[in-house]
Amino acid sequence: MRFNNKWLAVLLLLTVMPLSGCGFMQKLRARDYLNKGVKAFTDQKYDAAAQYFQKTLEMDPDFEIARMYLATAYTSQFVPGSTDPRSEEMAKRAIETFKEVVARAEDPAKANKDAMLSIASLYYQLRQYPESKEWCHKAIAVVPNNAEAYYRIAVMDYDDVSEKTGIQGENVEFMTPEEKETARMNIEEGLENLAKALEVRPDYFDALEYQNLLWREKAKFETDEAAKAELIRQADMVALKSLELRRKAMEEEAKRPKKLGI
Repeated sequence: MRFNNKWLAVLLLLTVMPLSGCGFMQKLRARDYLNKGVKAFTDQKYDAAAQYFQKTLEMDPDFEIARMYLATAYTSQFVPGSTDPRSEEMAKRAIETFKEVVARAEDPAKANKDAMLSIASLYYQLRQYPESKEWCHKAIAVVPNNAEAYYRIAVMDYDDVSEKTGIQGENVEFMTPEEKETARMNIEEGLENLAKALEVRPDYFDALEYQNLLWREKAKFETDEAAKAELIRQADMVALKSLELRRKAMEEEAKRPKKLGI
């Protein structure tokens, strides 16, 4: 007697069910909760989605996709800069959940890069720069050619320096020698990381834009007018290159066929 693929699949399912027992039914319920969570997330009902993903993990603790979804649902309820305590609580929950994803990796050398960068991003938005940099470095340890992680480090360096120097560098003269030294170190660190990012992605126009900004920050500390003018010239050239690459990217995007999606 011959069986078609449909009936063979049914027989295999019936064979597995008695062996798996309650475990099978739990995993089935876990996937049902996952589907409901995805639907709620798509409808932008993030709190409900998080509850469904939590139930998924109660049914199947090893369901790592659900853990990533849960962390993302928490992240979606975080509003950077909000004074609402619940917003910061959501960020903290997201960080802890993403950390669980990383910690549960079978091979630490192959830990989830996206989870690491999400942690770095959340710490950055909470203005916890040392913690954010730490997770960028962890992501680089897993994927050395991680242009985004290098870029993120440089962005933090720029933010830290520009807040102290002032728009036109008017605050530099009031900085202590220690503050000036720290700022210079951050500038160099940022430029080094941007060079690595651009080595991986030569058309990374965002990285070029921050290279432009960091050259200008470096110029604020330069007392020699000729040297300062050269730094500004380099910054201008990089800025123009960034604009050109951005324009090309937008043109390429406009040429691509539009896809219908959720």
